[in-house]
Amino acid sequence: MVLTAEEFSLFRNLIYEEAGICLKDTRKDFLENRVFRRMGATGLRSPYQYYRFITNGGRAEFMNLLDILTVNETSFFRNRPQLELFRTVILNDVIRRKGKDFQKKIRIWSAGCSTGEEPYTVSIILRESIRDGSNWDIKIHASDLSLSALQTANRAEYDADKILATVDDSYIARYFVKVPAVSAGVTGAVTPSGGTDQKEQYKLKITDTVKKPVVFDFHNLKNASEYVNLDVIFCRNVMIYFDEEEQKKLIRKFYAGLNPGGYLLLGHSESLQGWKTRFEFVYRNKGAAYRKPEEEEE
Repeated sequence: MVLTAEEFSLFRNLIYEEAGICLKDTRKDFLENRVFRRMGATGLRSPYQYYRFITNGGRAEFMNLLDILTVNETSFFRNRPQLELFRTVILNDVIRRKGKDFQKKIRIWSAGCSTGEEPYTVSIILRESIRDGSNWDIKIHASDLSLSALQTANRAEYDADKILATVDDSYIARYFVKVPAVSAGVTGAVTPSGGTDQKEQYKLKITDTVKKPVVFDFHNLKNASEYVNLDVIFCRNVMIYFDEEEQKKLIRKFYAGLNPGGYLLLGHSESLQGWKTRFEFVYRNKGAAYRKPEEEEE
């Protein structure tokens, strides 16, 4: 069974209108695979029957389809040059301006937060960088279109191997705790006695001090945003799913949501180059960001 050209067009248009995700003709096999996977889970036998189901009251199932269309590939401390720019330049600028105005309040949005590694990384950097952090009102909004990714993010438990590969030992000691792996099975070689060597299996969980300022919520970037008065927006490797028209709409939303002097951080393959925006380009040691001017032009 394959998607006909008409069926592919129906699904593609629906996904674009609802979520802004642009699927080119070359992605037909990809979409076909995902649709058939969800058809199997629901017991529906034809693509058109499934389409009718998700467009006539099957909203929850449509969200399941969207869930498997996005690749939730992320890690702690991803794109270190950009995070170093955030730590040494952006945060220092934000803290300086807030201190000058006697407003010890920082608002950050991780748009497209996936399974939570990015907002938790930001939270760790904030704790490391702000000496009197307990005197600051800090909130990190973290949103995503994937409900399953948000569930993982809320649990804040990650495979130990993944953490050990990307996070400094000193941070692991301070900001993670060991918890048993729920699905731990028997591993290891068979011993002479016929048993097995038990290899300790565990996950690493974010501590409450890092988790506390992070607030997870479902949000479709296609829709209007309630996140305003922001100092920093992270939206990394998300715009690649949108066409240029939707990308420009999103950038306008981000610009409106930032405070004067606020910063936007995009993915390493995403750029505003050639676009007419008021953002100022900030670059240092291979780390890039965009800054909203402190004073608007007339």
